[in-house]
Amino acid sequence: MAQFERLPSEIQKTVKAHLLADEEIKMCFLASSSVSLGPDYVIITSKRILVLNIRSLGSLNTSYVNVICDVPLVHIAEIDIARSIRNKLFGQTNIGIQIDGYKYLISNVSNKDAKQAVELLSFLLT
Repeated sequence: MAQFERLPSEIQKTVKAHLLADEEIKMCFLASSSVSLGPDYVIITSKRILVLNIRSLGSLNTSYVNVICDVPLVHIAEIDIARSIRNKLFGQTNIGIQIDGYKYLISNVSNKDAKQAVELLSFLLT
């Protein structure tokens, strides 16, 4: 599990801009959709799940924060975990979030973080 204060400053600024006044950060962790794109930063708050990453603009030598997922908890219908053979080999898990007929996958999360995240989300959804 990551600490919010240790995430890159660009990620912190973007998350703070998305937070409501009565919203608090409950958990932060890293996922990896692809080795070449860098890590995905997953932030679970009291009201939503945010998944962000940092992208660079090629030869311009600048970067920006890409908000991949910003889902209010009230829209989540179901949460599940799945492990492929590759995940088992590397000690990772995929977290599936069912949203209005669409399933979003947070890929390659450490087993420990995935279990804690699913437990926290299950608690927040009740």
